[in-house]
Amino acid sequence: MYENYYQFKEKPFSLTPDPKFLYLSKQYQGALDHMLYGIKQREGFMVIAGDVGTGKTTLCRCLLDRLDDDVEVALILNPMLSDMDLLRNVVHDLQIDPVQAQQPAGVIQDGSTGDSIEIELTPEIIPSEDFRRQDHTWINNASKKELIDALNVFLLNRHEQGRTTVLIVDEAQNLSLDVMEQVRILSNIETEKDKLLQIIFVGQLELNEKLKLPTLKQLNQRISIRYEISPLDLDGTKNYIDHRILVAGASSHVNFTRAALKEVYSYSNGYPRLINLACDRALLAGYNQQVETIDRHHVREAIRSLLGEENKDYFLSRFIKTRLPLVASILFFVAGLSFFILSKMEPEKINIASIPANNIVTEKPQPAMAPPIAQKEPVSLPPVPEPTATPVQKFIEDLDQTSAALEETPVPTVEASTIETPEEAPAILEESTPEPVEQPAVVSAANSGNYRIQVYSLRNRAEAERHKEELIQGGFDAFLKKAVSSGQDWYIVYVGPFKNINSAKVNLKALKFSGREPILLSVTTTS
Repeated sequence: MYENYYQFKEKPFSLTPDPKFLYLSKQYQGALDHMLYGIKQREGFMVIAGDVGTGKTTLCRCLLDRLDDDVEVALILNPMLSDMDLLRNVVHDLQIDPVQAQQPAGVIQDGSTGDSIEIELTPEIIPSEDFRRQDHTWINNASKKELIDALNVFLLNRHEQGRTTVLIVDEAQNLSLDVMEQVRILSNIETEKDKLLQIIFVGQLELNEKLKLPTLKQLNQRISIRYEISPLDLDGTKNYIDHRILVAGASSHVNFTRAALKEVYSYSNGYPRLINLACDRALLAGYNQQVETIDRHHVREAIRSLLGEENKDYFLSRFIKTRLPLVASILFFVAGLSFFILSKMEPEKINIASIPANNIVTEKPQPAMAPPIAQKEPVSLPPVPEPTATPVQKFIEDLDQTSAALEETPVPTVEASTIETPEEAPAILEESTPEPVEQPAVVSAANSGNYRIQVYSLRNRAEAERHKEELIQGGFDAFLKKAVSSGQDWYIVYVGPFKNINSAKVNLKALKFSGREPILLSVTTTS
């Protein structure tokens, strides 16, 4: 229908095995070379295997065109035969005449010398034209022995004439075991140096598995050449389509876009038969729209017409099968990478002072009852062992009762001479007037003052110094104070001081986020 519109001499994507349309890719050229080599070198058995629709029959037709005139060929296209039917087909294709019965020995006399000469006539092909006119009807009534004897004599005569005889069996995977054994027996017809019958099995991939059966062990061992035909890749599919269009009509201007070629390859997976079907219907779709460029939607329309209504979800199923696993793999990779990066982050390394002010949400402080200090126990981070700590409430009560300790290190009184108070801390949150917050019982709620955060209460000064350095490295303003309670020295690590409660609460949240358990204190400044 579309041949005249696209200026084709014939349909470029016909399913018939026309050898002139055979695209000799690396795979097909290799298979053809192996068969030609095996025939020329008289290798005997050869096996060419390939999946359904890979063009094996077309390859056989091309082989027949490549053979010389001195090669006799018998081609079996229907393997569903008995052993007798196979013999009859071979004898018929080779046009073998029946063998004349052996004549008894006789004596002739030499006319010149008078000597008697004994002779014995050997079997030979009857040259009578009567048998030729009968179109070899003798084959249907001949026994297996008569057929094999005729084939044996024929092969010997052809070998003496320097000719070669080839038997090609297409769809050989369908041969019965009895027929395969009969073919093996035919291969026994040989001389001391050469095989008289070259046998080529062409079949699907199941043929290789069938030849591995124990009953076919002798046949499998005689196979000297094996070759497997693979489907075309994407570039091979493009070259295959271009080759067939060129053979069908060199003056045609039709072309397939890159997207159309990819769609054809996705559907066919490189099998020539499916490529022919898809391209033939795509050309028909392009003809209906009167275009010379076949695009992706033309190919998809062709595929839908081939699949029918029962496979209308083909493209969705193909996407789920091919693309969804890739998308899921990418998502799992990104999630795993994110988890790995977050797991490597150390909360102590977070510098709250480096967070831009506009990235922090200012929360309006709500009135809340601060928990009693006596209910909190100092906690240190692993791997530092947790020290034995005295409850803070008892600690502060002891400070009030010990005047000497208060004079040396007043708690919670802050003295400028004993504490290195950092300069004005950078503003992290916008200044806002905090609402009144009920302070712990250990300080006077009536008096206003600075804020500081108690982080650690330890007996070991070196350990306290180490925690102070860790806080400083983490971006906090930390300092250390010594106090005496019940006759024991305690070293308290603070963060601060802070001029307003907003700054104190931000640092309090940061300390909690790092795994610590800080306590917010309101400190009354004394003169």
